[in-house]
This record gives sequence, C-alpha cells and structure tokens, in this order.
Amino acid sequence: MLKKKLILASAIGASLLVTSALACSRLLWDNDKAVVVGRTMDLYMSDKARIVVFPRGISRGGPDGAPNMFSWKSKYASVAVSGLDVAISDGLNEKGLSANLLYLHGSKYEKRDSRPGVGNTLWSQYLLDNFETVAQAVEAMKSVQIVSISAGGREWPVHLSIADATGDSAIFEFVNSKLVVNRGPQTVVMTNEPSFEIQRKNLLKYRLFGGRKAMPGDIDPLSRFVRASSYLKTLPKPESSLDAVAGAYSVVRNVAVPFGAHDTSGGDAADAWPTLWGSVADMTHHIYYFQSTRSPNVFWIDLSTVNTAEGATVLDVDAYDAGLSGDITNRLKPSKLKI
Repeated sequence: MLKKKLILASAIGASLLVTSALACSRLLWDNDKAVVVGRTMDLYMSDKARIVVFPRGISRGGPDGAPNMFSWKSKYASVAVSGLDVAISDGLNEKGLSANLLYLHGSKYEKRDSRPGVGNTLWSQYLLDNFETVAQAVEAMKSVQIVSISAGGREWPVHLSIADATGDSAIFEFVNSKLVVNRGPQTVVMTNEPSFEIQRKNLLKYRLFGGRKAMPGDIDPLSRFVRASSYLKTLPKPESSLDAVAGAYSVVRNVAVPFGAHDTSGGDAADAWPTLWGSVADMTHHIYYFQSTRSPNVFWIDLSTVNTAEGATVLDVDAYDAGLSGDITNRLKPSKLKI
C-alpha cells in the first residue's frame, strides 16, 4: 500500500504527500485517581522521536526570516516528544497541562493578519511553555496566529488537543480557514479527519451513545474515534493512579494501527499508517509514560525528579532506544536539538 502511494505521488507531484501523514488517536480519562491523556503516533516514516526535558527560561520563536513571529521565554518546564528534529508533537508541563498535536487532512490555516505568529511545529510547546490551564491557553490563542512551517521537507495540516490537571479539555481545529475551539467534557477523544463536530455526530449512531450500530473494528479515523469513546465509557473505576495509567494505555493499544494494516472501512481517509509509539501523560502527578511499538518496555519521566530550574541543561534521549525501561532520568543526556 505504501509503495503504491509513493509511486503515485512521484507521478502526480509532491502535493499528494500532504495526504500521507500522521494517523493518530488521543483520549482523556478524568477519574478520581489521576487525570490522564493517552495518544498514539501513527506515521508513514520515522519521526526520529526524542524525549526532551526542557527547563524553565528557554527562549523560543521564529523561524528566522518569517515576518512578525511571536517570541517568548518559557515560564514552565516540560517533558516533550520532538519530531523530525524541528517540531514538538506531544508533551506535559510541570503544572499538569498536556498538549497533543495530530494530523487533520483538509486543515486550512487562517489568512495571515497582524497578530504575531506561532509556527505550527511549536504550537504544542508554546502552550506548554506558557500556561497552567486550558482556560488560560484558550484565551491566549485569541492573540496569536498559527502559521504553517515546513518540517521534514513538507508542510503539515494539524489540529491540537490540550488538557489540564482539573480534567478541562479543548480541541483546536482549522475549519474553512477559521480556528474552531471545542471545549468541555465532550472533547475526550480526537483522531483525524473529518473535523471534531462531524466525528461527534457520527458517534451518535453507535451503541452506548444512543444509536444501534455495533462498534467498528477497522482503522479508519471515524472508527478509531468510536472505539476509543466506547472503551473510555466502560473502563472500570481505578484503584490507584497506576490503574488509571494502565486503563488509558489499554484504550491506546486498542486504537493503535498494527504494522501492515489495511483500511477496510471503505472510507476515504488518507492517513492509515502504523503506530510508531504510544504515550500516557499523568497530569495529576506530572509523570510522562512512553512506549515504542518496537519495544516491549514502557518507560517514564517524573518531572519532579529532574533539574528543571532556569539555566539547567536541556536533556534528551532517543525515544526508540530499546534499552529504555522504567524511570529513565539517569539515561538523559545534554540535547543537541535546536528547538
């Protein structure tokens, strides 16, 4: 399937590659032991992921040469996943705010205006650096404008979800060149196209949500949305925060796309690609869990155990190192990334 798509892309031009990208899933579980967010990263090529710990006081902005871009100095430390050495796709800050960047084919960014720009490759990190709560982040998004930045030789149409330690959640999408913000308890699941409101309407056709259709088992984004929503609804009450993490991971693994899988739904989604990794962020205890799908090991970083004071060294590690397991604080090394 991948070979055929790449041959076709070569024949009709590089623009087709815009449809060959991130096919991810994200879910939020707010329970009385821990508020947790899980996600998958699905991609047609390696994202060169690294786990990065950013201390407070990091200066960011740009890129150089782009007009009227916003610059800032980070207020909060964070642990994040870098992609393609230039972007931040996922992360958790020391105040319990999580951010998840996913692909949304058909996204059309706003026409550029006078607001300062934030590159979409740093959209997640901008929010992690500056805000404690979803409410603060939603308000701040009114005064900046997301600008598409090339990464890995192409541009990326994306949407973003955030959640905080209170269980508040929001999803940002660009629909018809307008930023749409969905916020509240209904925003517990996000996959890919179509847009969130269409996904929510489709969900009502299925059992557990008022409809009569059986839960689908294919890998189409609409089906993954239904499956994640359904399993979240039936998760047993956790007895500990580790139970909460395990519960989130159990759903994450059920919406992961196996290697070599074909989309048999009959839909026209362009982004059915294998899952490279899955993560769970415990926003209550500020612990970030990660697992490569090519490794049997789950590993984690507890932000309370890392030096994240202003002036501390940015640290990272290859996320695909198969030797990583358990608490990896002592495996972190000074980072060479320029993010």
